Amino acid sequence: MQKFKNLFLFVVLFSATFIQAQNKKIIEITPNVYAMTMDGYQSLVVLGDKGALVVDPANANRAKIIQSEIAKIRKNLPVTHIVLSHEHYDHIGGTDVFPKAQIYAQRNAHSVLSLDVSGTVPQYVHNWFDTEATIMMGETQVNLYHYGAGDGKATTVVHLPKEDVVYAADMFRDRGALGMPDFMNDYNGLGVRKILNKMVALNPQYALNGHSENIDPEGLGITAEFYNDLYDAVAEPTIKAMKSGFQELMKVKDELPKQIDLPQYKNLENYEYLPTHVEKMMWAIFHGG
Repeated sequence: MQKFKNLFLFVVLFSATFIQAQNKKIIEITPNVYAMTMDGYQSLVVLGDKGALVVDPANANRAKIIQSEIAKIRKNLPVTHIVLSHEHYDHIGGTDVFPKAQIYAQRNAHSVLSLDVSGTVPQYVHNWFDTEATIMMGETQVNLYHYGAGDGKATTVVHLPKEDVVYAADMFRDRGALGMPDFMNDYNGLGVRKILNKMVALNPQYALNGHSENIDPEGLGITAEFYNDLYDAVAEPTIKAMKSGFQELMKVKDELPKQIDLPQYKNLENYEYLPTHVEKMMWAIFHGG
C-alpha cells in the first residue's frame, strides 16, 4: 500500500512538472529584458551588470524556475532586486527564494501585507515609494509609477523608457478581454481608467499585463478605450443621481447596470460581465472605491 502511495505521489509531482514545462514561455525583448510566463503569471525580468531585477515572482515554485532561466541566459547572475506590482498575495510570493534581493513596493501595500497569515508575502520590504522611484540595472532604467488605486491600493506601473516597455498587473488582458467579477473585488473603476490612460500615454512598443504570454500593446489600447467609453456612459447619470439624494442614487445604482450597453465592444471576451464593470465605475464615482 505504501509503495502505491509513493508511486502515486511521484506521478502527481512528475505530471505537475511536465505541465509547468509545457506552459512556460520566455520572450527576449532585448538582450537584457525578458518576459517570463508560466502558471498563468507573467514576470518582467531585467538583467543588469551585477544582478537581475524580477517583477512579481508570484510564488516559490515560479521563483525557482525564473532563477534557473536567468542562469541559462547569464550564468551566476544573482537576483538583486524585486518589484511588487501591487499588494495582492498571488503575485508577490516567492521572494524568499532570493534572500539577498532588495524589495520595492508602493507604500500603500504595507497595510495589506501586514495582514498576511499564510506566510506568502515578503517578511520585509526594503524600499517603499510613494509616487515614483527609479532603479538602474546596468544601462537599463526602471521607473516605478503610482498613479493611484487600481486593482488594489498599491498598483505600480513599471516603465523601461529606453526599451519602450510597460508592465502592470491586472489592468488589462489580451485583445481587450474584460475582467471577470470574481477577480474584481478590489477594482476601482476610476483608478483603472486613469492608470490605463497613463500607460497608453507612454506609447509603449511592448506591454506586459501580468497574466499573459503576449507582450504587444493591443490589449492595453483596447481596454483604455473601453474604460473611457464606460466612464462617459456611467458618470453623468451617476452624478445626477447623487445630486438628487440617496433614494434616487440607490435606484440608479440598481437600474444603470441593466441599461448600459456598449455595442462597439460586444466582440470582446467576457463582454457578458459589462454590468459588473458598470457597477465598479459607479461605486468609484459615488463611493470612492
